[in-house]
Amino acid sequence: IIKLVEGMEIPADGILIEASEIKMDESSMTGETNSIKKGTMQQCLQKKEELINEGAEFGGKDRFLIPSPALLSGTRVLEGEGLFVVCVVGDLSCLGQIKASLEQEEDEETPLQEKLTIIAEDIGKFGLYAAILIVIVLMIRLAIERGIEGEWDHSKHWMEILNFIILGITVLAVAIPEGLTLSVTISLAYSVQKMMNDKNLVRKMYACETMGGADSICSDKTGTLTMNKMTLTKMWNQNYIEVNYLAREQDLGVFGKIKQLMVESICCNSSAELDPESGSKTEVALLEYMRRGQIDYKSVKSSVKYLQKIPFNSGRKRMSVVITTQKNGLPIHRLYIKGASEIIIKGLSHQHTFNDEIVALSEQDIKQIENVISEMAKQSLRTICVAYKDLNGREDLVTNDGKVYDIEKNNLTFLCLLGVMDNLREGVKEAVTLCKKAGIKVRMVTGDNSETARAIALSCGIIEPGDSKALVMEGAEFMNKIGGIVCKNCQTESCRCSRTQSEAEKNGTQLRVDTLGDMGSFKKLYPQIAVLARSRPTDKYAMIVGLKDCEHIVAVTGDGTNDAPALKKADVGFAMGISGTQVAKDAAAIILMEDNFSDIVKAVMWGRNIFQSIRKFLQFQLTVNIVAVGLTLIVSAVLKQEVLKPIQMLWVNLIMDSFASLALATEPPSPVLLNDRPYSRAQSIITRKMLKHILGQAAFQMAIMLIAVFLAPHFVPEYTDGFDDRLNNWLDDKNSLEFPSDINHPKYNLDYYPEQLMIRSGRMLTVDGKDDYEPVYREFMVPSRHFTFIFNMFVMMQLFNFLNSRKLNDEFNIFENICNNSLFIIIVFFIFALQIILITFAGIAFSCYTYYGLTIQQWLICILIGAIGWIVSAILKLIPEQSICPESIEEPSTEQEQRKPSGILELRRGSSVRRSQRHQEIQL
Repeated sequence: IIKLVEGMEIPADGILIEASEIKMDESSMTGETNSIKKGTMQQCLQKKEELINEGAEFGGKDRFLIPSPALLSGTRVLEGEGLFVVCVVGDLSCLGQIKASLEQEEDEETPLQEKLTIIAEDIGKFGLYAAILIVIVLMIRLAIERGIEGEWDHSKHWMEILNFIILGITVLAVAIPEGLTLSVTISLAYSVQKMMNDKNLVRKMYACETMGGADSICSDKTGTLTMNKMTLTKMWNQNYIEVNYLAREQDLGVFGKIKQLMVESICCNSSAELDPESGSKTEVALLEYMRRGQIDYKSVKSSVKYLQKIPFNSGRKRMSVVITTQKNGLPIHRLYIKGASEIIIKGLSHQHTFNDEIVALSEQDIKQIENVISEMAKQSLRTICVAYKDLNGREDLVTNDGKVYDIEKNNLTFLCLLGVMDNLREGVKEAVTLCKKAGIKVRMVTGDNSETARAIALSCGIIEPGDSKALVMEGAEFMNKIGGIVCKNCQTESCRCSRTQSEAEKNGTQLRVDTLGDMGSFKKLYPQIAVLARSRPTDKYAMIVGLKDCEHIVAVTGDGTNDAPALKKADVGFAMGISGTQVAKDAAAIILMEDNFSDIVKAVMWGRNIFQSIRKFLQFQLTVNIVAVGLTLIVSAVLKQEVLKPIQMLWVNLIMDSFASLALATEPPSPVLLNDRPYSRAQSIITRKMLKHILGQAAFQMAIMLIAVFLAPHFVPEYTDGFDDRLNNWLDDKNSLEFPSDINHPKYNLDYYPEQLMIRSGRMLTVDGKDDYEPVYREFMVPSRHFTFIFNMFVMMQLFNFLNSRKLNDEFNIFENICNNSLFIIIVFFIFALQIILITFAGIAFSCYTYYGLTIQQWLICILIGAIGWIVSAILKLIPEQSICPESIEEPSTEQEQRKPSGILELRRGSSVRRSQRHQEIQL
């Protein structure tokens, strides 16, 4: 048995056995903002009988009239005291069941990871097939050559076969996109840091990119869309007065000449406290309004003398105080009364206007006040009527009918109608509008009644005025129509299947996968649902399960313990950092540090920016991969050598992977991203526009590279240096007839057209297999300037294409907003500067020409050829992608939609593929 005191949190489920005016805050468990009255079983039954005798109808707003004897773990005591007996503890309690539902497998691949895994496998297979092909082609060529010449040198030709295999491995290494994981990680890590500046604390890194594809948000109302705090929103005395409830300071001058009267009526007739908060949430809202109006309510209370206090209870629906105060400098006894508007107006006889005029109320005036009460109720405002009565000191303060004192029943002077509600958070309406613009459907899932939920949905823009298709449905009806939550394997609500993989392995049972009992009904129903009212935690969870089964990418917001299962199940869960419970924060992937729903829009922008950054990276890297693999394939088949040495490929990979990832991932998000539709799970990560530029740039680069390999000695200028002297001395010492005649290239023979020196061929062998540069290289170990030029030209083309990759939608201005990303500019110049150093000074270490690399003219040619890539890109932008790429690239067929990663290249540890394989092994 546990004793209840104000402010304590209930540790376990139980039943009250003693109760004195107990009120509970159950918003963390049920989302209900109203304080819930509690009583013993006898008190509850007695109250029910009284209400039945009075003809009360249960349901709707009257559901709180009967107190409840049940206490839920995780809720808080607002008022009263008593004793309760503990009935349920641990995993079987309300809080325990929620925590148990959080124990589900986390290793599900995100939509982006699935896409990247598939494309990585495709690229890997392409590289594997290319490597096998090149080895086969070279082996066939070797067999033909050996057959024609009729000779075989074990030491030489076995080494050739080994080189063929090494070439094949090189092709495979070039093709494998090992930079994908690095790119994703850098993008996510950078975005996590930046999102923190936008008040989004990312607990699970994958949530950053997943949010970019979110097309559905299921939001809790209490504490998420609204502040989970009652505030004074509207007042009426002859005219409406709108209160800016978000303002930190309030102007009490709106009360006009009766300011002191209003201040006393609110401050003196209150049992609530602000520091710490205790008492009725409605009274707290009124005192908070006074405090923001620079009124010290405690000082006001202490300035008067209390003669009598008549507290509020559910039977009276009003509270009163009789005090001694001042009127025109003279002491006077006065009754202040406030309570349910429909009750107080029955005793009104006069009205005190804000102009300090007291007028008698006619029946028409009373009817007008009733109409105002009705209008405010339609706006989900809880109306409080405030009135007073000046006493002469001879009134009867004792006589009552068991509930209401005679002094409270008549001759009351009306002061004001106060409208209180749990208001929207700042910026919520604008955020919902932006979500709609971004193609994201926002649904409200709340424990409130349908009327209140619809009013809030209308005020925040979830439901548009006049929208007849928007459906507001209660949770119980929703669950009945969709058949509830069942196990996918057993098709029953409860089963022996385990919630976690480790538990399944231990017990030898199947892994439970939740689904809906009637998916057909859900698919017909969910597009129209805008608000799910009277929802329990299981109702919200069912909505998430259904949406995910329909291939939607779902985000969920919530702050209460009851939201935790849905936060865990959703693709991305947002918890409130200030008002959220610890259970909700632990279940969420992202925490909104300022409890601002509008910060979700920033998360969407960052998520889409990550997706765009990865697309930019893929457009850049795939171009490099195709050129590198294709070039190696052709040149090695023709010349039996690679174009780029392994060390050079490492440098190219460093540019492709680390630097490109860092530069493209640090592009700040733009509001323009919200104009696009969310990407679906089935949508390919490679768009037709991307494929057009990948193929176009790859064709251009490959053509230039092949021209450079085979024709550069005919047009690339050269000049003399120290290597000429070494070569001439060597030729003088040797009999030059022993070497091929083309070794006396103009580069090394100054008597032959000295004014027209051209670069010497760096090909080791000629096309027909004869020695070319190989004897020179064997003697001097000096890499050729020809292939140094090719390496530099290849890097320059990638550097210029790097800038092209900043834009994905055929924008012509590739430098737009480049100054917003200083890191990109730094990386471009850093790569260029490092390339100059490598070419000029790295020498044999990087297989570059040892004698200070390239000439100024050769550098300018490389840069010019790289810049031509910009012109090629501009031309490609003028060509419709439909004429180059098939339409199916963006809209996969059913077979492609069903395709899952085979696990050849997993981009995340513990993928669903491995999990499924382990599970099958267990079953076997």
